[in-house]
Amino acid sequence: MSVQLKMDLGGIEEFRAKMMYLPEDIRHRIYEAMNSIAQDIVIRAKQLCPVCTGRLMHSIYAHVSRDMVLKVGATAPYAIYQEFGTRYIEPRAFLTQAIMENIPKLAMLMREALRLAIEEASKRR
Repeated sequence: MSVQLKMDLGGIEEFRAKMMYLPEDIRHRIYEAMNSIAQDIVIRAKQLCPVCTGRLMHSIYAHVSRDMVLKVGATAPYAIYQEFGTRYIEPRAFLTQAIMENIPKLAMLMREALRLAIEEASKRR
């Protein structure tokens, strides 16, 4: 069973709506910045995950869709047990910790995107 973490950051719908006011080049820059943060999350998660064979480490991924959704997960069948633990295994929280360490970067990116969207929308009036 693989594991995929999905976090709802408040105001995301407002963020997406305001993103539609941005020109394509600005949206593309934000998309690229989110991809950079996604790769930072993957690198950190790989540093934090327990390694025996390397299968779990190599199964860690992050993907940013065009509608600005960031998905992070690991496809190894035992990833969920390592992340959240069992009655025999302590939770390792390698994905959660990697995401939490990068939330300030994501928040800064969202603030900047909203600022650009508001600025762009006010120019159109």
